[in-house]
Amino acid sequence: MRFDAIGVFLTGSKLAYFRHAVSIIPGSYKPMLFCGFNGIVLSGFEEAISWRLGYDLICLNGPRDASAIKRMLADTPFETQPFLTTGMQRNIATKTPLLPADKRKKMLVFAEQVVIPSRQKDRQKLVRILAELARRSPNWEVLIKPRIAPNEATFHRNDQHISQTIQETIGHPPTNLQLDYRPLPEVLQEARLMATVSSTALFDALDYGCKPVVMADFGNLPRSGGHVFVGSSVCHYFDKLTDLDSLEEQLEWPNPYWLEWVGYGKTHQPAKLLEFIQDWKERQGSMSAPIDLEQPGYVVNSHNMSFNQLRNSAEKAIRARQFGEAAASLELAQLIRPDHRNVRRRLVALRRNHWIARRLGLLLSPRFNG
Repeated sequence: MRFDAIGVFLTGSKLAYFRHAVSIIPGSYKPMLFCGFNGIVLSGFEEAISWRLGYDLICLNGPRDASAIKRMLADTPFETQPFLTTGMQRNIATKTPLLPADKRKKMLVFAEQVVIPSRQKDRQKLVRILAELARRSPNWEVLIKPRIAPNEATFHRNDQHISQTIQETIGHPPTNLQLDYRPLPEVLQEARLMATVSSTALFDALDYGCKPVVMADFGNLPRSGGHVFVGSSVCHYFDKLTDLDSLEEQLEWPNPYWLEWVGYGKTHQPAKLLEFIQDWKERQGSMSAPIDLEQPGYVVNSHNMSFNQLRNSAEKAIRARQFGEAAASLELAQLIRPDHRNVRRRLVALRRNHWIARRLGLLLSPRFNG
């Protein structure tokens, strides 16, 4: 609690849990809580934002995200949720100058994603397309950068590692198609081209002077994240390419207007975050009481885990005698499961003004122990 601001970069319910935990700590002083949001790829924007509501600040990438959050929160109790665009550029410039394209190896690095495409037959199709392109381009190296090593895992689950998919799909790949487990920045500083279906590695490639290309063979659909890259001018069907030499000749750098829309460039910078923190500190110092950002609302994650998390949060708030916070959590839970009788009973109890009636109502409604 000695910090002026805390940045919380966790996943899903952990974000909401951290904010809740800080809110019930005794004392009048609370540090400013801010969180980031990737938000460029998948269609679950509403789900991801719902975990972040109630933070003092949500950092977004650019105008695309800002427009989406305004539409999402319009006419809701969270309409005044503070947010700020801080950009997509993520890599600090290297001390050594970046190699120009003609000094780099004829190398294309494909940034694999664990669950995009998610269906195994589509992942087999991806491997076959890359293998055929490598065969048509014998003077190029085609490197697949796995998202994880065979013995690792992320919160995304996939039944088969990409190395196994290659083995089962094509057996012996062409000699110029290989897996490369080196850190992506290291490979991007050597390669001429970086390909992906929908990974934010596209922006890492730009940071390191490597020209990016989006593999459009799986469509521009939200389930694959490809819809975001419409208008970028870098989408190509790999199964229709003559070879990588022809791709390099015709491939443009991403459309600058599209880059501005998603938040990549000089307009949206992390420095804005520091300015916001300073302004927030000054506002807090001029007020006799802290700002109360605990607002009940109805924009929530629809997953069952969200329901249980909200009930857990309510029980912890009850134990801390933070009854307003507990009621807000149960109001959200009730919107997910309006027919849940015990949530309704405990919420009725929490809304009692007299402490004896509230205590009796809580004793008569079973506590959630999930």
